[in-house]
Order: sequence, then C-alpha cells, then structure tokens
Amino acid sequence: MSQNKEEDKYFKQRELERREKARRERELEALTKTEREGIASSLNTNEEVAAEALALGFSSETARVLPLMPMIHVAWADGSVSSAEERAILDLAIERGIERSTPSYEFLTRILVEQPSDLFFERTNRVLASMVQADPSSWIKKSLPQLCLEVAEASGGFFGLGNTVSKEEKALIDELSTLLGADDKTPQSLA
Repeated sequence: MSQNKEEDKYFKQRELERREKARRERELEALTKTEREGIASSLNTNEEVAAEALALGFSSETARVLPLMPMIHVAWADGSVSSAEERAILDLAIERGIERSTPSYEFLTRILVEQPSDLFFERTNRVLASMVQADPSSWIKKSLPQLCLEVAEASGGFFGLGNTVSKEEKALIDELSTLLGADDKTPQSLA
C-alpha cells in the first residue's frame, strides 16, 4: 500500500473518531439539559440551582429528596441514624409525595444507611439556601426548624429520659435555620 493511501486511511479514521466524539458530546449535553430541566421542574426552581443539584448526583427522579436533606443531616449529626429517626424521615417523605418503590425513595433509604460526606451536606445546604432565597415563602424555610426538631426528638434520649436532642443536633438545627433564613422560627423547645 502506498504511503498516500496509508495517510488517507489514517486521516479518515481520525475524522470518524472526531465526529463520533462530537456526537457523543451533543448527546450528553442534551441529556444533561433534560435532567437539569427535570430537576428544576421537580423542585420548582431555576436551572442554576438544578445544575448544582445535578452535580451533587441528584436526578430528575431523585431531586424530591433534596428538601429533606436538612432532616437527614440532623439524623446523622451524632454519627448514626436511629430506626426512629429513619421512620420519621421516611414518613415525612411519604407525606411529601415520595412513594415507596420509586427512585427517590430508594435514594433516600440509601442515604439513611450510608452516611453522606460533610461536603455533600454542605453543598446540599447551599443549594437549599439558594432555593429559599429564590422563594422566601418556601415550605422549606417555614417548616425546617420544626421538622428537624421532630427528627432529632424521634430517638427519645436514653430510654426516653433526659434531653432528647443532643448538643450536636441542636447546634446543627440552629446552623441550618440561620443558613436558610429560618432562624427567627426556631422551635421554643430548642430555645
């Protein structure tokens, strides 16, 4: 085979590879855009917030778990999630329309068993703060302190005696309330 034919074959192969790579990138971009739009719709928020949620691993199918993250964070505050805390969060999820046997419910149960990193909680809290800033009348801002308190109290202390909310949980509830602008609504039982 002559050198020109070899060069032609080489360049044709490179051009095919370039086109295939460009096609895959367009498909990925379209899928990402679809997921962002799905997350934005699910959370009733903008695409910037949705993009951050997507970067955290949420999808259009699991985004409904995001507003529950402060309660999950409080449940993990002492290093483990008790069965009572898990039950309280799962009940809240069902009240919020997250049905059993859905990707959202499965995602939720997984993060109740496998503790997310502090960085993950920090980033989800920032996403929620952006959501609350965009919609100050959000149920998240209005209900967060009380819902977090209910999760923290779910364990009930030592045999139901003594303080049912640990210092770590109280500090985290105060921090989350301040971050989300709900600090003026801190439950009286934490005051």
